Amino acid sequence: MLSAIREIGELTKDKPNEARIGMDASVVVILIEASSQKYLGVDIEDFDSKKIEKYLFKPGASKGNVPWPFCPLTESNRSFKKIYRWLGKCKKNIENRKNDGSRDYIELLAKACKILEDNKDLTITNIIQKTNEFSKKNPKFLTIKIDGKYLGEYDVFRKCLACFDEGKRRRSANQGICSICGNFDNEVSGKTDVFKFYTIDKPGFITGGFKEINAWKNYPVCSKCETLLESGKAYIENNLNFKFYGFSYLLIPRLLIGGKEKGKEILNILSTTKKGIGLGERVIKRITDDENEILENISMRQDILTLNFLFLQRKQSAERILLLIEDIFPSRIRRIFDAKDYVDKIFDNEPERAFTFGTLRTFFSKSDDSKRTSDLDKYFLNIVGSVFIGEKIDFSFLLVFFMAVIRKEFINDRYFKFRTKDALMIMIFLEHLEIMSFIEEVYMEDNIFSSIFSRYGKSFGNPAKRGVFLTGALTQLLLNKQWADRKAKPFMKKLKGLKLEEKDVKALLPEVQNKLEEYDSFDSGKKLLSCEAAKYLLEAGDGWKMSVNEINFYFACGMNLADEVAKKIYSKENNKKEE
Repeated sequence: MLSAIREIGELTKDKPNEARIGMDASVVVILIEASSQKYLGVDIEDFDSKKIEKYLFKPGASKGNVPWPFCPLTESNRSFKKIYRWLGKCKKNIENRKNDGSRDYIELLAKACKILEDNKDLTITNIIQKTNEFSKKNPKFLTIKIDGKYLGEYDVFRKCLACFDEGKRRRSANQGICSICGNFDNEVSGKTDVFKFYTIDKPGFITGGFKEINAWKNYPVCSKCETLLESGKAYIENNLNFKFYGFSYLLIPRLLIGGKEKGKEILNILSTTKKGIGLGERVIKRITDDENEILENISMRQDILTLNFLFLQRKQSAERILLLIEDIFPSRIRRIFDAKDYVDKIFDNEPERAFTFGTLRTFFSKSDDSKRTSDLDKYFLNIVGSVFIGEKIDFSFLLVFFMAVIRKEFINDRYFKFRTKDALMIMIFLEHLEIMSFIEEVYMEDNIFSSIFSRYGKSFGNPAKRGVFLTGALTQLLLNKQWADRKAKPFMKKLKGLKLEEKDVKALLPEVQNKLEEYDSFDSGKKLLSCEAAKYLLEAGDGWKMSVNEINFYFACGMNLADEVAKKIYSKENNKKEE
């Protein structure tokens, strides 16, 4: 993955690095005139991504109380101190230099620091007044102009910034082989800020006697690779960063065939596709919740590149990998979309109800609605990873989470039908991808329901599942009758909150028949349905080898596909056969 990022850095190093900041971001600018030693007040302007080199802006660089020339404006006092301390740090740095021309700016810096020190309280007050005029939701940054110029317009400040970054890197540098390019270098460092997957200020992360000076052995990177990694990461974050149901991922392509020009072409296609998404006449298919998703476009391409999906969690100054999916070919993504299309066609899904990974997220968010945060994120991401790499998924594992949600909706009588349909869609999607298998199919004679069973996949391949399904459908027809006559469903109590066991299902079928007869509703269609359910249950015998979750899942499927079953038993063709 890091090699792919380096390659992207090599291809994009000459492109301007535009920061990914919203158009509504604002920049509060402290104005001073060093030549006349005057404080000119505070101005506010819109953030301009074309000025980031003038700003000396680096996303995520200013954390905590770290001095920085362009920092997020949180508390006015703290942000002011970051600017003031950074200028003071520059002054000391220049004083220690010899003949590189920077010492000529010592007087400029001394005057600037003096103006800020003398006008500290007034400046902070002015910052507060200016920021109160704008929405608190919009991001704000603080910087300074000296004699009408941003700090990045002075060569001396650019040198200082580079020097500080180099100083961090040198603290753990030594001779060695770079872990990225594989070349020997007189100075490889383990102190790189490109990715913060580990820290060297805690002993557990450092090899070689737990000393920071030996950190270079852990993750040696040469200066050239570090620069290219920074360039590559910046490009990816600005152009190939996508949302994913409460997460975000970086899409990192790697070209397998072709030179630099082909690589640039691929990057240009991916980035421009994202920017222009939704502008065309054709409806873009999506498998995620990001309106800028470009996976369908990628799926149409040849296997001349692979893709890495990097899910990161950023907390304070640290980054943690939640999921890394590596080396995915466009053909694999195409197969995922084919499975999605297959599911949508079966269920005749409208665009707003189309199958996506959000269907899966329905069952893998919170184990309890009272929880403040999602505690099932790990399971969700693991399943997503399995879908992309083609790893087998255990159906019994999924059923635990399916039934937890289905039972809740059944008891509350809310979205029971939708959630059961969602679970069935997931099951068919995974089966079509051949990453979830079921017990070997048993030969059974065709009947009027065979087309329904074949439509919903191999999961209905044995008599017990079919019998449970048809019993669920007949039960729903009874509940429909009760609701039509009484505006109530008293028979729901017999379903034990969908925790039925094998013996319960077998006992339930005659009870449903009796109730339908009481309502004078046990017509020829329901008799046919009851008869077929009984045949399957008898054929299944005893000891179904089905868990309680599995029994109730197929029962719930029958309940929610009762309308489809009803069309079969009340069709004109079937009525003629009955006559």
